[in-house]
Amino acid sequence: MAALLTKVKARMTIHAHRRTRGLLQGDYASVFHGHSLDFDDLREYVPGDEVRDIDWKATARHSTPLVKRYVAHRRHALALVVDSGMDFEAVAASGEPKRELAILLAGMAGYLAVRHGDDVMLVHGDARTTRSTPSKGTEAHLEQLLRRIQAAGRNSAGSRIATQLQWVADTLRRRMIVLVIADDTPVSEEHLPLLRRLAAQHEIMWLTIADADLSALGGTAGTPYDVLAAEPTGVPDELLSGRALWDEYHRAETARRAQTEQTLRRAGIPHVRVAHSHEALWQLRRLMKRQRRERR
Repeated sequence: MAALLTKVKARMTIHAHRRTRGLLQGDYASVFHGHSLDFDDLREYVPGDEVRDIDWKATARHSTPLVKRYVAHRRHALALVVDSGMDFEAVAASGEPKRELAILLAGMAGYLAVRHGDDVMLVHGDARTTRSTPSKGTEAHLEQLLRRIQAAGRNSAGSRIATQLQWVADTLRRRMIVLVIADDTPVSEEHLPLLRRLAAQHEIMWLTIADADLSALGGTAGTPYDVLAAEPTGVPDELLSGRALWDEYHRAETARRAQTEQTLRRAGIPHVRVAHSHEALWQLRRLMKRQRRERR
């Protein structure tokens, strides 16, 4: 069986003529803040910040508390938070299996971290359980993490990324770079307190693997099918007559995606959607650049 990390590296070297990997390494190195003697900047206090980081002199000149941020001079730690429930057995917008796309994205981010000399850990699970691994900085360890994502679909429950996020908020005390790789499910107002807490505790970024467009994917009769079914099962033609159903479907999808974007933006979490493996590296780079802008 070919190593999963080898496949990830092959995808990354395809872009080498555009020097994308070098740019990504530069972006990756700059996203982490921690404690050291080198002061970087100030930002407003949010629940979850350390009280000892408040700059009381600067706060006295403003209407809200301000927190100091420092440039870290220590080994970084990347936490890959991956939705690995049964919902990832579906297909992405490109028609590729979502789980394979999640493995590719996790592998790219993890490989950049390992090449940078940093540690990587995995947090994954479904609506019922969350599992985690220790942090290590080797390619062999990263290969094991990718295989855990690959095997996680067997006998798993449905997806619920909030379960894994709550585990991260309650368990990970060390400040980390957190990369969330999630299914295309709604992120709504009810998730906002948890997301803001995570954004205060960690440097968090969010990748959504885009759902398939059910109006474009067809079964044997050319009609959309249940992407989770063992065999393609067409929707009865009598349900698809006229454009009213499809118009309503697209309106609902547009509203759902807009809600997710708005919620993550309010939490201060940079976010991109990935629809195809061919755009995975470019979207990862785009996400890291957004993270740098959010911090300014």
